[in-house]
Amino acid sequence: MADVTARARVDVRDRATWTELFYDLVLAFGVSQVAHVLALHPSWSRLGSCLLVLVPLWWAWVDVVMAMNAVHETNTQRVFLLLAGLATYGMGMSAQHALDSRPEALLYAGSYLALRLVIGEAIRRECAVYTIHPYRAGLAFALALFGVTALPDQLRTPGWTIAVAAELLAPLVLSGHLRQLAFGVNHLPERFGLFIIIALGENVVSVGAWVGGHHLGPTELAAVALAFLNGCGLWWLYFHLAASAVAHALRTHPTPAVVVRDVLSYGHLALVSGLLLVAVGADRIVAEPTVTPHRLAAGLLPVGAALFTLTFCCTRRRMFGAASLTRFLGGLVLLGLAFTAPRMPGLATLGAVAFVLVAVNGTEHWLLTGGRHVPLVFVKR
Repeated sequence: MADVTARARVDVRDRATWTELFYDLVLAFGVSQVAHVLALHPSWSRLGSCLLVLVPLWWAWVDVVMAMNAVHETNTQRVFLLLAGLATYGMGMSAQHALDSRPEALLYAGSYLALRLVIGEAIRRECAVYTIHPYRAGLAFALALFGVTALPDQLRTPGWTIAVAAELLAPLVLSGHLRQLAFGVNHLPERFGLFIIIALGENVVSVGAWVGGHHLGPTELAAVALAFLNGCGLWWLYFHLAASAVAHALRTHPTPAVVVRDVLSYGHLALVSGLLLVAVGADRIVAEPTVTPHRLAAGLLPVGAALFTLTFCCTRRRMFGAASLTRFLGGLVLLGLAFTAPRMPGLATLGAVAFVLVAVNGTEHWLLTGGRHVPLVFVKR
């Protein structure tokens, strides 16, 4: 085990490359397509469909990051990454109707299968050990997803759900094999932090795109300012403390593969999902700030902010054995706002969420700058 841990901490790659950043732009398009579907038709069934389409996009991105992290960049590897970008582009183009239309489902699943093949070949050329369990498992799930597209319309969504659920559980089942993977302790926090930036950018883009085509009165301007303040508060929650904490945990945790699996893979999926809910919720409120939104639409913003905030409690406990009391209480307050939001104008919800985020960040800043410790809960014994 000592040998495995030593391998895991090797800095195979230290920083993100320009090719990786270009690939992230392609992925940003796919994420925006998923958010657009929920923004047009906010319902529980549509929310579930969006998650079913988002998960393969996310898991593909994670495996591309891990694959490129494990190799040294060459022109050949750049070509593989650009081909992965093309496959991801196909997934993004078909994301809106992947569960509703067989041709779109074929394009999405076929692009996902092509992406898995590209990842596997890129890793095989560099080091055969990486083609053992995780990447072969990903290829198996891509084949299953592609096979599901041949099912009748009424069976496609249940089959897709089973395939996605199995892929979500794969890292838990294969956790022993994942410990054999090498990763760069500087590169991975940077890459996952960049994805958080992409998801935060969806909030800016969606609200800004709507604003660009409409006349703004004082109420609309206030809503836009509060939506931007919410984005700033969420950014501060992650990049003020959490980003550096992940990098520290990768260097010091006795089993860094646990950090990669639970904090980066699972934890950041929850963070990104929360940010997408925030983006959709803020977009709908800014469009009609004085109107009380429909029940689900009203709760998207506070629920997304709560999911984002409470996820830090889970990830911090996995990394350091305890959760932050400030973020736990802030998350509970945000969940409470989700129950009151259907009875308030959207502008009031925007302001309340912004107040909670500023309060959590301000309290943590006051504690740390005064030499105090942030109170902890759920401490491991």
